[in-house]
Amino acid sequence: MRSALRRQTDRGLVQTEIEFLLPEVERPFVYAHAGAAGAEAETVRFITHAVRIEDVRGGARLRLDEHGAALGRWPTHVRRFYDERLVRQRYYPESAEIIQAALGADRVIVFDHNVRRGNARQLQADSQDVGRPVHHAHTDYTPLSALARLRREVGPHAEQGLSRYLQVNLWRPIRGPVRDAPLALCDGASVASRSLWATELRYPDRMGEIYYLVHEPRQRWYFASDMSVEEAWLFKNFDSAPPGPGRVAPHSAFTDRRYPHVPPRESIEVRALALFH
Repeated sequence: MRSALRRQTDRGLVQTEIEFLLPEVERPFVYAHAGAAGAEAETVRFITHAVRIEDVRGGARLRLDEHGAALGRWPTHVRRFYDERLVRQRYYPESAEIIQAALGADRVIVFDHNVRRGNARQLQADSQDVGRPVHHAHTDYTPLSALARLRREVGPHAEQGLSRYLQVNLWRPIRGPVRDAPLALCDGASVASRSLWATELRYPDRMGEIYYLVHEPRQRWYFASDMSVEEAWLFKNFDSAPPGPGRVAPHSAFTDRRYPHVPPRESIEVRALALFH
């Protein structure tokens, strides 16, 4: 009986590798886009570590407050995700409704999005830039950059009128099932503060900040196999609530070697602020 249970568990585990920050400098930086010729060299370096990623289809259920992430069945009426105008007009409000209902927030502001494809090929000449899946563990915001984004979207000293605010992502496949570069989430309850390294994200006209994750054996990773368009991950990059186990969920794409020849992943993620008065 025990061996049968072990075989069942093993079928829900993927052995793979993820890139983590190599902590060589106290304050690393990276360019958001390719640096100009002659620009200062980036100081971010990564190291690959073997990880075990558990499939939540096997019974594990992540919760936002406990783990920093949750998988939901949230159908969408949008299908033309490469039409940026349509995404902003229809998918932004739809996503805001999903996030508001999931969190119980008073207000949700969706402020940008990314479309990613496994081989980063442009599907339409007039579509937005399509990026590649990111294969290193990170968060999109830190306390400093989340506050800056809040003030940018709402106004100076916006935090003074709030009891709580979060920066979250809603990540959805554009086509399913996803087997190329699926998204892995790190259980926030397994992430020590010391493993989150603030990193400058340099744009041509401004400075951002993200966390890169330093590997620790205690970190627990999860994914959802064969995700469909009607499903999405909702996960935190920042939560102003008092520190708790689910304050942040680092994430990364990974290679699932069980499926060497599959169509390129296509996905969209929106970034949003969830506000509580």
